[in-house]
Amino acid sequence: MESGQFKTGKDKHDTFLCMLQENVRITPTIAHAVARKYPNVNKLVEAMETIGPLALEKLKKDGEDAEKNIGPVISKRLYKVFMDLDPMTADI
Repeated sequence: MESGQFKTGKDKHDTFLCMLQENVRITPTIAHAVARKYPNVNKLVEAMETIGPLALEKLKKDGEDAEKNIGPVISKRLYKVFMDLDPMTADI
């Protein structure tokens, strides 16, 4: 793979944040909120398998939006990205 195709991080945590932010409408404040609660992909997927599409709905955003929740739309979007088995899906 050529360098520059994907954002990479300095470590696993930073790479996880970059990966989350590659998804449409996932801002740094949302990515940090998700990573704070679920520090790696395995923990995030386990929560999604257990709780379902609304697993992230009530997480509080970081930064200036700290009083706001991530909400059901973003939660469902990330659920589809991580849990969808359709190889032809274009939701990212």
